[in-house]
This record gives sequence, C-alpha cells and structure tokens, in this order.
Amino acid sequence: MIRHYLDEIKDLLSSYEWIRFVEIIRCDFEENDQKRILFYRFRVYLSDGSRLEMVERLVESKKDGSIYSTKYSFHWQDQHGHLIRRWDNAPHYPNLDDFPYHIHIGEDETVVPGTSINAMEMLAEVDRELSDVVEKE
Repeated sequence: MIRHYLDEIKDLLSSYEWIRFVEIIRCDFEENDQKRILFYRFRVYLSDGSRLEMVERLVESKKDGSIYSTKYSFHWQDQHGHLIRRWDNAPHYPNLDDFPYHIHIGEDETVVPGTSINAMEMLAEVDRELSDVVEKE
C-alpha cells in the first residue's frame, strides 16, 4: 500500500506539464513486524524556474493498512531562492490553530495555520496557482 502511494506521487509528477525535471534525493523503505515506513526527498524543477523540495515520512500499519504521515515539508521557492510557500508539520508554532500544521508564506515567512496535507494535495495546489498565473497573462 505504501509503495502504491509512492507510485501515485511519481505518476502525478510525470503528468504535470509545468514540471521540467525531478531529482530523487532519497527514497528509503523500512519494515518491522508492525509497520512499513517510507521516507523520501524529491527536488522538483519547474518550467518557470521555481523549485519544490518535497520531504515526507509515512507509516503504514500492518495491522489495519492505514497510512499516515509523521513528517512532511513541501517547500516551494522561486528561481532566486525566495520562499513562495512551505507547508509543514514541524512542531514549532504551538499557539497556532491546527497545531502542528502550518504554512509559511512569502519572503517574510508569514506563518498561518494549515491542515494536514499530502504530496498529491500540495501538487494540486501548486497546479491551481500556476494555472491562475497563466490565465492572468
């Protein structure tokens, strides 16, 4: 099941026209009697010169097959290295609603509450934003 999740991400990455190249930095599987663990880090180069860093650690329970993310960070920056947005669940903003989920926005890194998000949802959000830019031009 967890390998299927990874295959879905790879398929999605190959389906977007705005993705120029995907670099797989790390992709590890671990397994014990109770769970399977996937940890991956991808660097995704976009056609507009921006870049996505995708890091996610997922756990699949062997007992019931459920999959949940224990760590994620999806970092989107422009061609100059300035932050556009970063979705993550690092526990460093305990006073925000929906802790630990939050979003860093823009160069000044404004931090707002977020919700749990996976790679596919984040890519869909980036796709919507890039589509909005193209429509406005």
